[in-house]
Amino acid sequence: MDSVLTSATPDRYNTKRHLKLSDNNPIPHKYFNVLSLHLAGKTVKTICEETGYKPPTVYRILQDERVVQVRQQLLNHTQTEFEALYPLVVDSIRKDLLSEQPDRENRARDQWLRAAGKYGSDKTTQNINVTAEDVVFQILNQPAGQGQEG
Repeated sequence: MDSVLTSATPDRYNTKRHLKLSDNNPIPHKYFNVLSLHLAGKTVKTICEETGYKPPTVYRILQDERVVQVRQQLLNHTQTEFEALYPLVVDSIRKDLLSEQPDRENRARDQWLRAAGKYGSDKTTQNINVTAEDVVFQILNQPAGQGQEG
């Protein structure tokens, strides 16, 4: 019988290997805590300060297969929610374009041209990458009366 370590195929090794404790256990609370801080945009240094863990521990947690799977599921869910906002953004730009207020109309036209990639080759905007996500966040985070003079 061949040794598991000298086996030529990973499949044979995987079928013979002993299950690790992490194969069946749910993710510990501290892993979720580190993941939530990571998804909030915190740096490893900040995560270490807030949790008291050392950087190798944080990196190990973020590379755990279970944490990677949870992170991917969350990002897929966020992408689905983001795509659901597209019709609202288009409606918002359409209303602003049809607005009788020149400031709102110009702002909407500017946002639409940037998002469509039809903006002129101005040297200040040539190297700036504007994604659809950036445009959506700009539209949704602007106060309703911005650009209006009272």
